[in-house]
Amino acid sequence: MAQLNINLSKIEYNARVLQQMLTRKHIHLTPVLKSVASDQRVIERLNKVGLTHFADSRLNHLTPLRDTDNTFTLLRPSRTSEYKTLVETCKMSIQTELSVIRELNEIAASLGKKHQIMLMVDWKDGREGILTYDLTYYVKEILPLRHINLVGIAFNFMCFNSIAPTEDDVAMMTQVVNAVESDTGHHFRVISGGNSSMLPLLMYSDLERINELRIGETLFRGIDTTTNVGIASLYQDCITLEAEILEIQPRIYLETGDKYLQAIVDIGQLDTMVNELKPIAHQIEILGATSDQLMLDLKGQDFYQVGDTIHFSLGYSALSLCMFQDQLERNYEEDKGIEAVNRNFSVNACSGVRR
Repeated sequence: MAQLNINLSKIEYNARVLQQMLTRKHIHLTPVLKSVASDQRVIERLNKVGLTHFADSRLNHLTPLRDTDNTFTLLRPSRTSEYKTLVETCKMSIQTELSVIRELNEIAASLGKKHQIMLMVDWKDGREGILTYDLTYYVKEILPLRHINLVGIAFNFMCFNSIAPTEDDVAMMTQVVNAVESDTGHHFRVISGGNSSMLPLLMYSDLERINELRIGETLFRGIDTTTNVGIASLYQDCITLEAEILEIQPRIYLETGDKYLQAIVDIGQLDTMVNELKPIAHQIEILGATSDQLMLDLKGQDFYQVGDTIHFSLGYSALSLCMFQDQLERNYEEDKGIEAVNRNFSVNACSGVRR
């Protein structure tokens, strides 16, 4: 069966580089684990960097981890039947509905806990979140809840609408935060300014009140998500897919009559998003896929044999679907050279925002 090759050394290196970038701007790095299905080996490697607070959108990824020394933020609202599990498992959650927040308050009270929340504001992504003119009302309604701790506000970009954040966005977000704090008398400890799409702005401008970024795709894929281009200081091949050739046979293109040599490998639409696969270091072409087979044009190269493996890079959705797959074997790798660099990496663990 095809397998995922997960290079823990490269993941750690990317985390150290990103942590250093954010620490210099006094911004806390919260790794988002949903694209790696909160893989425990990955979390343990990130712990070596000093990262102990993580985020995921799926509660079932986090419940097996609640007895670890890590804390978690749930990014996506949970189902009503999961509210108790949410409060028991996650230190923090991002919320948008007052009725849900009130119910979480009741559950937290019954458990003798205080649950932290951030309010998600819909800035220009168009997915989840409340509108800015409702913020003051929400805050005033939440503050009397004795078992809810409103620690901050969260913003999001490029999850639904592919509009990258700008310096004007940062300035206006700061104005909104300051205005709500002035109106309510409540200071927000965390301003979670967005995801990996904020990193290009971080490189050359001041993010003002923003003191947390939720980073997932850039951490595990090493790319600038606003351009889908690799970042030179990061590894783009932390996690790759390796599939085995099951068959090699001559074929004819029906449209042109041209002959070609086709290979079939053991990965398909049930396993991943095949249109986000890209062969690594192979001059071959992906022709298409069925449920569990991927067809390749070998471009006349006759040195391939049945049993050989082909390595693929993974787009974000392809990576996420592969990591959600229980049937794909996970092969964890380390690189001695990168390990040496990691050991000598001169960056203090980012204590970041007090939680």
